[in-house]
Amino acid sequence: MLNKELFLFSIKLLKKDRSAHIFSMFIFIFIVFILASVLFISSSIKFDLKESISAQNQIIIFKQKAGIKTQIDESYIDEIIQITGVANVHGKIDGYYYFNTAKKYLHIVGDENIDENNMIVGDSIKSLLEQYYYKDYFNFYTNGKKYKINIKNTLNQNTNIISNDIMILNNITASEVLNFTDDEYSYLEVQVPNDSEVDYIALNIKEKFPQLLVSTKEQRLSDLENLFYYKGGIFLIVYIVALISFFILLYKQISSVNSVEKKQIAILRSLGFSINNIIKIKFIQNFLVSIFSYIFAVCLAYIYVFILNAPLLKNIFVANISNISFTPIIDFNILIVIFLFTVVPFLLAIIIPSWKSAISDINEALK
Repeated sequence: MLNKELFLFSIKLLKKDRSAHIFSMFIFIFIVFILASVLFISSSIKFDLKESISAQNQIIIFKQKAGIKTQIDESYIDEIIQITGVANVHGKIDGYYYFNTAKKYLHIVGDENIDENNMIVGDSIKSLLEQYYYKDYFNFYTNGKKYKINIKNTLNQNTNIISNDIMILNNITASEVLNFTDDEYSYLEVQVPNDSEVDYIALNIKEKFPQLLVSTKEQRLSDLENLFYYKGGIFLIVYIVALISFFILLYKQISSVNSVEKKQIAILRSLGFSINNIIKIKFIQNFLVSIFSYIFAVCLAYIYVFILNAPLLKNIFVANISNISFTPIIDFNILIVIFLFTVVPFLLAIIIPSWKSAISDINEALK
């Protein structure tokens, strides 16, 4: 039989038995949809975090007290800048202000280019403040003193997940709101023109100031990889749930070669179809089902995450951000892995039982 004729015949059989494939298709779509959605979200968050780290200087220095990061004073700047290879050292203001009315912490970042009486807020923060009628300004209260800061501008919702949830204030204002003294910073950034000297300078700083926590850009990117690949417990949980569902589907497919289907295979054998042709028919039918389900589920996951912003599922990853837009990032290697671990086992679960039925005695199947 010609390949084209065999293909058309497989399509006709698929249409005839479409009700038998509906359940399998539904479960298949659900599994791939969940896996693709989780991976899309994690890839987007990981990309934004990498972008944020890449924008930082090569070395970041924190001060620790009792294992907790605390303010670092300006005196370290004069000593660190004298180290050979260091071009510049500057302090950064970065911390959290507790908004008592909303029972939430607001992320504050200092920027010397912002006017002292103005601030720029992320879209998520803007939405939160508007819920409490702060549309044009916000009142900070620190040590009994009120700081009325005007909302000058709002960061676009399409910015990354980090900038979507921050408040950018002038350095002096941010220090006062966070209750810092004039010579205190959250951390120091060290600029090193020669990338090959970064590790040496970081080691030099560690030896000179053992009480400081010194982190290079390479180390921070490595920690980020560890976070997503080894400490992503929630990803593992979702993946296990999806795998359990898929194993149920496989069990259903392995058990699907019942007496009716055995008779169908026996009839095809009696009509002159070879074992090879029967395997091809089953392969074509279930490959079409699986590939359609796979593509449909991936497209559905893309719409769900990057257009609808992953309602419900996003709370697992970013529960404290109300208004968020995920950066569209697709890792095709991950999609290939999903394909190999879903479509291929699905097809094997169909072809092997069908092959066993095809090589069995025809007379026994027709009884």
